Amino acid sequence: MKKNIIIIALVLLGIQGFAQQNSVLNQYIFNPMTINPAYAGTKQWTHVNLSYSALWVGFDGAPSTQMLSIEGAPTKSMGLGLQLINDKIGAQNQQGLFGSYSYILKLNEKVNLSMGLAVGLSNFMVDGGKLNSETIDDNFVPLNRINNFRFDPKFGLFLYSARFYAGLSITDMLGDLIQAPDGLNVAQARHYYLTAGYVFDLGENVKFKPSFLIREDFKAQTNMDVTAHFLFKEKFWLGATYRFGANILTSEGLDNSLKMRDAVVFMTEWNINKSWLIGYAYTQSVSSLSSWGGHEIILDYTLPAKMDTRMKTPRYF
Repeated sequence: MKKNIIIIALVLLGIQGFAQQNSVLNQYIFNPMTINPAYAGTKQWTHVNLSYSALWVGFDGAPSTQMLSIEGAPTKSMGLGLQLINDKIGAQNQQGLFGSYSYILKLNEKVNLSMGLAVGLSNFMVDGGKLNSETIDDNFVPLNRINNFRFDPKFGLFLYSARFYAGLSITDMLGDLIQAPDGLNVAQARHYYLTAGYVFDLGENVKFKPSFLIREDFKAQTNMDVTAHFLFKEKFWLGATYRFGANILTSEGLDNSLKMRDAVVFMTEWNINKSWLIGYAYTQSVSSLSSWGGHEIILDYTLPAKMDTRMKTPRYF
């Protein structure tokens, strides 16, 4: 019974709108389009990225996410992308299909600015048959499976050079304007993402890439990632992320008794060759869920725009 109550709490928090309703993969650094549509086309090559994430493995009702992303550049000033998402936690499931367009503006010989827009449709589902309620006829627990389709636009800016990037994006742009007609299914909140990173040379065969990501919805705690990656001999990446919550920009109605949702993520990626990259991440919670770890795998394929196109360096982001 206690486990079912925990699952209900997690699902209802997701339904009623706590920060980070949207899943974010740990290795977003190698596929920023997962959080910013303006990334599409910025590298002028076609990328196919497949990701699988399972958090709190062994815990009944734990989150899992599968994502397929395809993006490329038909011209030097235009990027296009397509993204399929399947996200599940407990009795709640979200499936989304998004198409992205970006306009790439060359600011100078080294720096570009990409402006992107994604439009798509999300299907939110809650299976009431998987929930146990402590209260008879609880209005917040449906009796069966319910679905809610939502138009779901996103917008982003992505400033970048060969070694630097900074991005600002907004997802669920209509989240605070559209409410579910049944009052039960997900009331999405608008989410904001701010991220940046830079690649330094530490020697002939070692590069260092620090980065950060801030997630905010102005309704709950600000969620932050601080990440450090090292690249050895242009082949192997080793990195770690510390994820924590902070009461920076919150609403007056926030329950300040909420605990920081901290975690440490250990990552490694391998540039198999100029086209293939494979990566793995292990997540260790440092909260009350520390008994359950998480795993994530990514597989990325890069197809050069032309047969004679060659990457001078591995893709840093």
